Amino acid sequence: MNSLVSELPAGTYTVSEFAWEMKGVLADAYPAVWVAGEVQRLRSAARGQLYFELIEKGRGDRIQAKLDCVLWADERAVTEAELREAGVELSEGVVLRCCGRPEFWPGGGRLQFTVREVDPLFSLGALEKRRRETLRALEAEGLLERNKKLALAPDPLEIGLITSEGSAAYHDFLDTLVNSGLGFRVHLVHSAVQGAAAETEIDRAFNLLGAFARGSRRLDAIALVRGGGSRSDLATFDSRRVARAVARSPVPVICGVGHQIDVSIADVVAHTSCKTPTEAAEFLAGRVGEAAYRVEDAGRSLARQATDLLRAARRRVSSVPPRLASPGRALLRNRVADCRLAANRARTAAERLVAAARQQEEVRREGLIRNALRPVGRAAERLEAHARLCEQLSPERALARGFSVTRRADGGLVRRAADVAAGDELRTRIADGTVASTVDSGTPASKETA
Repeated sequence: MNSLVSELPAGTYTVSEFAWEMKGVLADAYPAVWVAGEVQRLRSAARGQLYFELIEKGRGDRIQAKLDCVLWADERAVTEAELREAGVELSEGVVLRCCGRPEFWPGGGRLQFTVREVDPLFSLGALEKRRRETLRALEAEGLLERNKKLALAPDPLEIGLITSEGSAAYHDFLDTLVNSGLGFRVHLVHSAVQGAAAETEIDRAFNLLGAFARGSRRLDAIALVRGGGSRSDLATFDSRRVARAVARSPVPVICGVGHQIDVSIADVVAHTSCKTPTEAAEFLAGRVGEAAYRVEDAGRSLARQATDLLRAARRRVSSVPPRLASPGRALLRNRVADCRLAANRARTAAERLVAAARQQEEVRREGLIRNALRPVGRAAERLEAHARLCEQLSPERALARGFSVTRRADGGLVRRAADVAAGDELRTRIADGTVASTVDSGTPASKETA
């Protein structure tokens, strides 16, 4: 018998006994219970089971409580099929109402909720409730119509694009613009459009393009696009954060989310809502095409008006009597001559101005050169003065005045009598040569004889 068990007082559980007691109590107390919460940390296991957390948030999205859950492989396929049929995708952020039972695992010492059934209608209701709350909040903030009031350019050729790079929506949108043959310029900011990171990345993308538009660069519109999916797949576009980013955009937003029935909140607050990314691109191409057609039509109208005016003028001139034609031609010639004279005068004045400007530029250039060379001249003068001073202080000048330099045989300079000894050979340099000598004796000079 375990020594610990044998020493326990009466009525005391061991850890194992208490853990199994807890497991039995939970099984008896909660054979089946419904629990609702938001799905987080969704992850699949190798054997097909699905692990996730159900959380409850409080003020400021602070997590108040969470419960570890498992959906075993047998129930997972059925549950996911039921959710998809109702238009709900089992993903992070979805609110689920789950039926199951809590289980305590003694070996791991943890509580886990085993899910047996889910309520798809509850999830749809939670999504709709959140949607209504978001719409009310946006209306209170004055954001529902804010982006719609912005003026969209008649030729929106500079487009910001927010989508997942390389996705089907990305290619559909760009291919449609390219096939239009118009000169679009697209500024892509990659962003996730589904999952936990989507809201943050879309908000960041709008901030980047907003800063771009507020700068000196042109940006006519921002296209927010993604492909189709279930209602929960598109839940990102019902979020308050994404809706605010769309509404506060400094340029019109074209929303092309791949849905055919539902309208997301991003569609509601956007300047223009389209059903698909392709339709969003077609809308932009159509608007530019209409602007180009209006310009061409205006050009054709002006050409017709000018032609009509010329024809009328020719008819009036041809109807003038011959006696008035000659004075008219003379007046025309005089006017032409006056214009040519004025043009010659203007050309002469312009040539004079150019010559004066060139002369001023030459004077300014010469002044700059003189200013640049002035420090060089002063430096040369100082260098010449130093050279004269060095020449005056040179050893050759000192030797010419009668001084001499005496060195020992080893090259050492003799400055004092103590520097030599009897028998040392000396070399004395004077102005015109060198004198060799040998020391017989040396005596330091006294101060009086020095």
